[in-house]
Amino acid sequence: MLLVLEYLPIILFFLFYLLGDIFIATGVLMVGTVMQIVVMKFMREPVTMRHWIVMWAVLIFGSITLFLRDEWFVKIKVTVIYVAIALFLLIGMWWKKRSPLQSMLDSEINLPLFAWRRLTYAWVIFSLSLAIINVYIAEMMSLDAWVNFKVFGTLGATLIFSVFSGAYMFKHHTDREKDAEEIE
Repeated sequence: MLLVLEYLPIILFFLFYLLGDIFIATGVLMVGTVMQIVVMKFMREPVTMRHWIVMWAVLIFGSITLFLRDEWFVKIKVTVIYVAIALFLLIGMWWKKRSPLQSMLDSEINLPLFAWRRLTYAWVIFSLSLAIINVYIAEMMSLDAWVNFKVFGTLGATLIFSVFSGAYMFKHHTDREKDAEEIE
């Protein structure tokens, strides 16, 4: 259920783009993103910083898109979200001296500090790469190409990168009980 809820706004965006136009799809994306947060709160599921960043970016850039009737703003929203994610990760690493990924996942997976750092910097590079690719496609290609990249390209790339991240975490995972025994 949570997986469907996670991707429902983008699925609705794509369907309404195919059935209508970018402006109808943008309005549906805005409503769907807010409803996603409401349903997650109702289900008592954790709403992460990423959810809030996405929601506010969708609402701000979607509103500007609809108000000005200019698709550029909804296109650039993707870049803003990926840059915000990269900045969130970098600021956490530099300011708190701890990976935000480690803060979020440490209770579930035990990795050495170097692995958390590498993983965090890999996600920063990945996020900035998607941001740059999005700007290029938004500026140089058709609206249809951008929508397809937004829906299939970014989701596909994120899925593949997540699988590789999971494999990296599995490779460097250490057993907490074993670590505790070695300390004693």
